[in-house]
Amino acid sequence: MRLWQQWHDLICGKGEDCLPDPAGDRLNAAIRQEEFEALRLTLGLRLGVCAIVAVILTVEMGLPLAFNYYGYLGAFAFSAYLQMLLRKPELDQPWMHWLFPFIDMALLTGAIVLPNPFDPSPLPPPMQLGFDTILYVALFVVLSALGQSARTVLLTTLAAIVCWTAGTLYILMQPGVSLALNTGNIIHMSVPDRIAYILDPWSVRLGEILPRLILIGMIGMLLAVAVMRSRHLIARQVESERARRNLSRHFSPHIAEQIEQMDEAIGQVKSLSAAVLFADLVGFTQIADDHTPEQTVGILREVHQRLGRAVHENSGTLDKYLGDGIMASFGTPQAGQRDASCALLAARAMLREMDLLNRQRTLLRQVPLHLAVGIHFGPLTLGNIGDESRVEFALIGETVNVAHRLEQMTRSLNAQLCLSQAFVDKLAEETRGDMGAVRDMVTLKPQPIRGLRDRMVLWILPRQPLGSEADAPEAAPTIH
Repeated sequence: MRLWQQWHDLICGKGEDCLPDPAGDRLNAAIRQEEFEALRLTLGLRLGVCAIVAVILTVEMGLPLAFNYYGYLGAFAFSAYLQMLLRKPELDQPWMHWLFPFIDMALLTGAIVLPNPFDPSPLPPPMQLGFDTILYVALFVVLSALGQSARTVLLTTLAAIVCWTAGTLYILMQPGVSLALNTGNIIHMSVPDRIAYILDPWSVRLGEILPRLILIGMIGMLLAVAVMRSRHLIARQVESERARRNLSRHFSPHIAEQIEQMDEAIGQVKSLSAAVLFADLVGFTQIADDHTPEQTVGILREVHQRLGRAVHENSGTLDKYLGDGIMASFGTPQAGQRDASCALLAARAMLREMDLLNRQRTLLRQVPLHLAVGIHFGPLTLGNIGDESRVEFALIGETVNVAHRLEQMTRSLNAQLCLSQAFVDKLAEETRGDMGAVRDMVTLKPQPIRGLRDRMVLWILPRQPLGSEADAPEAAPTIH
């Protein structure tokens, strides 16, 4: 087993499993099921091949000579059927992987080397070991690769070498058969001697048998390597897709692609400046009390889907869901050139989505939902926090706290969107002084922020009465 592991690592890289549990277990279970499906395919192929061979033998040899091979053909078909019955994923045992290849190769070798009892004048036994007969053995080795199991290929190759060697020894034990051990080069023989040596029907030439066995071994080894590498490639592809799906839950698709190609670990602690956005439903506790748990969860799923889509479509990172709200960041894990612009676009998209949702709820005579959004821009610390049982990618710093405070202040300010002056300054830097994106917002005098010593200038988008003309959906202001 240790030798097998070393060989596997040499060919496919370190580590026997490419996937972490339980993903690796699921992949192995899927491959085992695929191996079983290969057995079903093999059964169908064998039945078809046996039928074709039976017809060919009947036409070429006639009866009763073909009767001898009908039994072998039936045994081949029954062996495949027996494997399909016994090697189901829940019943498969390691010893079966050893037993059936040897049974198949023993049947094939017996059909080739054993005398035909219906043949009154058989050919010399060594003629049974012709080059064309070894091709049937090679065919079985190639077919064993259908199961995508390197172990099955190697065991089939081993069974082929052992059984063919045993068949050769059986031929050598027959009366009148000799072993030709010509240690010299037959090229130096005279032409008549060379022809006599090659065409002697009663001699088994070691110089022909050994290369054939080596050829079978090489075919099996190459197929096993190909199967191992294909399985390793599948495992790596599954792991890549699993990682991409996990990243896509937090990042927009193109950012997930960038992170996947990053050389540094995503969990590496770093400091940068980014925009942090908090969005929360106002008064949702009362709404939840008036609905069943199923209805409440349905509302949250709808809201989260809309808010998350707005974040991802604007190159943001969905950091976490917060009950009836979300936390998102723009400029993580890598800072961009338009992080503040993307954050404001996402906030505008969220408000439009909530307006559309409320129009649907109004038609259904349901209570409207009010969204509050707060955004701040500033320095952050990124890194993994937690313990060995749970790890979370977190943003830490005063910027996060301020953004959360701004979202909470929208209640007292009767606003649906609240921006800090630091965020607006960054927005102006990105747009080269074009303030059209905030032309519909109101600038407030410096306001006290809980947890901060200094007051902060705020920009708010006043909340309009639901159903008013000012609240009608319109295109978001363009950010240049």
